[in-house]
Amino acid sequence: MKKQQITLLVLLAFLVTQCNIVQSQESNIQVLKGATIHDGDGNSISNGIIIVKDDRIEAIGGPGIDVPPNGQVIDLSGKFITPGLVDAHVHFFQTAFFDSRPDAGDVRDTLSYIEVQAYQRNNPERYFEAYLRSGITAVYDVGGFNWSIDLQKTAENNLNAPHVAAAGALITPASEERISTFNTPNEKTMQHLASEEQGRKVVQENSLNGSTGIKIWSMRPDDPAFIKKIRAVADEVEKQDNKLIVHSTALDQAKLALELNAKLLVHSVQNVEVDQEFIDLMKSNGTVYTPTLIVGRGYYNTYRAILGEEFIMNDPNNTIDAKTRNMLENASLFQKFFNVGSLENSVARFESILDQREKLMAINLKKLYDAGALIAVGTDAGNPGTVHGISIYDEMEAMQRAGISAKDLIVMATKNGAVAMDRSNDFGTLATGKMADLIVLESDPAEDIKNMRSISHVMRGGLLRKASEPFEK
Repeated sequence: MKKQQITLLVLLAFLVTQCNIVQSQESNIQVLKGATIHDGDGNSISNGIIIVKDDRIEAIGGPGIDVPPNGQVIDLSGKFITPGLVDAHVHFFQTAFFDSRPDAGDVRDTLSYIEVQAYQRNNPERYFEAYLRSGITAVYDVGGFNWSIDLQKTAENNLNAPHVAAAGALITPASEERISTFNTPNEKTMQHLASEEQGRKVVQENSLNGSTGIKIWSMRPDDPAFIKKIRAVADEVEKQDNKLIVHSTALDQAKLALELNAKLLVHSVQNVEVDQEFIDLMKSNGTVYTPTLIVGRGYYNTYRAILGEEFIMNDPNNTIDAKTRNMLENASLFQKFFNVGSLENSVARFESILDQREKLMAINLKKLYDAGALIAVGTDAGNPGTVHGISIYDEMEAMQRAGISAKDLIVMATKNGAVAMDRSNDFGTLATGKMADLIVLESDPAEDIKNMRSISHVMRGGLLRKASEPFEK
């Protein structure tokens, strides 16, 4: 009898264990129900359903799809869902103030550039949270110190961080003296292109370190010596199975980049209107164009803040970290580093130049859009006045004013950014098998891209959180 009791107890224990396992498995299933879904590929589903299991999308569709009976149902009726946003142009080594850009405003007598860079290296999490709570679940650091390459691994499985792609140190024809302010005694964010051999070596080293792209900062199409060296760099990029990323703001520079098979142009052409040759090269190469329309205005606003004007931050969810906020709100304290009269004159001239430049960038963006070129959203975040995270809203709204429809902007801010990062198999669209990275919005972003600011929740890797609440550490 005792033996039968023991056997029964063992059987009951086994059944309880199995029930707990099933319950645990079922608790990993979330059913997002009732929202209008914009899938990032140009399609929309009314009254949609997304089934998330662990960190992946298990199913997506309309009201007719099968729903697991024991999944956690989250009613999102009346709301809107898009894939997580992608900022395809950021810089983790930059702070959004002049302390990380002494070439534009030298405050090193008070803020040591070496100490600033040590802080940037050791504290990326404040930007991680700003990105996620702004709805950005992936970022592309297209140039910085090589420690940024390491973020690709450390951030990937960190649900408090966006996915990261990073290029590492940039290659440039600029002189050692010109780039010295960007570098520290022990690390370089800029590498002067001294020879074909040295250029190849930088490509090899960055590729070995795991860089996602090789960034060229500035092109010199009228310099035969430079062209010879940059062709060697481009050749080595191909040999290393990497890709060429180019900072070029003039049409002849951008055409040279495309002739070298650049896969990502990280700024607008802003000196003349683009021509058909450029458009054809863009399309035949499959090159991604990130216009970065707002970065110049960010510099302007920061200079105005130095002169005593308020730096306006539209940050309803309070995502900007305290250090960044304090720096920009108290920018006038650094007035002593500037000749105020000279700065006022320079800023006035800059505004006139900026107005014309912005109009031309908008014209070129619209021409490329109408021609069907591949365009992604990128902010150049980290540059003075272009704050990590929320700046993506300003960029998308500027692109909308240039003539891009809100519906197509969703694709540019999700799918095309993932293409730029070489991660389109993982995220960028909402589809079965892809990572469960998405955002929930109160208003329809396909009607007006300003509605991206109505974000209420962000999901990264299946973890759904309120955008308005700081993350638990």
